[in-house]
Amino acid sequence: MLYETAHAVAKVLFKIYFRLTIIGVENVPKEGGFIAAPNHKSGLDIPIVGRALPRKMYTLSKKELFENKFRAWYFRKLGGIPLKRNFADVESLRTAINILREGKPLLMFPEGTRVEGDRLGMPKKGFIFISYKAGAPILPIGIAGTRIALPKNGKFPKPKHIVITFGKPVEVWKIFDPHDKDFYEKAANYVIKEIEKCVKISKEKL
Repeated sequence: MLYETAHAVAKVLFKIYFRLTIIGVENVPKEGGFIAAPNHKSGLDIPIVGRALPRKMYTLSKKELFENKFRAWYFRKLGGIPLKRNFADVESLRTAINILREGKPLLMFPEGTRVEGDRLGMPKKGFIFISYKAGAPILPIGIAGTRIALPKNGKFPKPKHIVITFGKPVEVWKIFDPHDKDFYEKAANYVIKEIEKCVKISKEKL
């Protein structure tokens, strides 16, 4: 109930405050698990993706955010999953894979953290591992405007236009050979390029 309420409120607020534009929502799988994979420039990226996705998403969040009991309860209600940095926590990896196998969307940032500047950062390989093991496609997502609305050290968001674009889902194991020693690297680079295409579309609509 909390998630549905937050989503409904965000729908109205984001449309008014950020003039949020959503492109390619028809590309979002209507059923089954998938990894929502956006670029990462701002603390606004998570709520923006959560608002734009028509389905409830789950999020891998750093474990430190769950140290406070109330905040831990709140984040879990919104689909938060505690994760140690660099995807080193086997239990969290297992949890993420199970979430996808249960048919639920999972948000993961391929870059791993917020990246300064216009370019995307080097992709990590953990999200490819999780996608492959779960048999879940990856949905490339490009966000533009959040870095201007709320910079890395910003304290309060500005009413700037934000655009989010959903690309077509990718099943990397059907494009590259999973037995290839460079499978994870090739797949990660492929997905980051698909995200870049989505970012380009979003920037053109700003």
